[in-house]
Amino acid sequence: MNMPVVKIFGERNTGTRALNALLRQVPNVVQRIQPRSVASPFDGAVAAAIEAEMKGHWKKLYLHALRDDLAAREAQDDPWKHALPRLTRTMIDARVRTLILVRDPYSWLIGLARRPYHMKGPKAECLEAFAARPWMTERREGLPAVVASPLDLWAQKAAGVLEYCAAANTAGLPSKIIRFEDFIQDPAEVTRLSLGSIGISVEALSARPQNTKQNEAGLSRLQAYYRVEAWRSRLSRETVARINQRVDWSVAEALGYTMLDPRDFPIELPAAEAQAMRAEMASLSEPAHLSTGSHREAGTAAAT
Repeated sequence: MNMPVVKIFGERNTGTRALNALLRQVPNVVQRIQPRSVASPFDGAVAAAIEAEMKGHWKKLYLHALRDDLAAREAQDDPWKHALPRLTRTMIDARVRTLILVRDPYSWLIGLARRPYHMKGPKAECLEAFAARPWMTERREGLPAVVASPLDLWAQKAAGVLEYCAAANTAGLPSKIIRFEDFIQDPAEVTRLSLGSIGISVEALSARPQNTKQNEAGLSRLQAYYRVEAWRSRLSRETVARINQRVDWSVAEALGYTMLDPRDFPIELPAAEAQAMRAEMASLSEPAHLSTGSHREAGTAAAT
């Protein structure tokens, strides 16, 4: 009997790791069309030369390029979860069912600035600078090699979500978009209902109260934080304006997100907020939302 394939897509920091963990509780469901290759990117003369000739950061960067090249080749038919959503012939033949996580672009940018997975290059000192810096993508991401801003990751993949769902519908394949803000409030129930919408019946699931990332707030704190949109305290007028300029709001609104007015935000953040954000971006301190008695949180999702 062929088990149903449930494909997960979602940009970094949208909850894909937590959704993966919940999906593993569902029997007789798989998440990949084909098993991962057992080939090692460290095999061969090129890897040996890197090990012999490179040191420190440079060796890490070169070895990462080898791993990414292998992953990109494996992802041609079965795309990476953080890639631009793309429906392949292999996915159609496997009759995939798809869950896609999305997140408000404002809180998403804050989360990426704090935990910039796969960022190449120096760290930015503040959120405004982070929004303005170029971003080098992964090969397996399915995007141009370099985009002008991290916000382009959100914008291009958000448009890709709508295009993917339309293509899946045309192919007769079920898909479901899950807003991170809904998911975080009740991960187990939102996942159960979402699976039901793509034809997989589940009686009950159990979400872990701990964060799937080390040193991050647990579920109850994240729920409280996102319920009141406390991330707004980290936005300046300039940051909101930059986000507004790089997001296609017809796409964002189709996903349930609304453009904010820069005039509703301060020209400069209060000193304590600015310092906390700088420290978190530089990984110099415990995230503020984990400190005793503080409600502040810089926006990291429950899982990447």
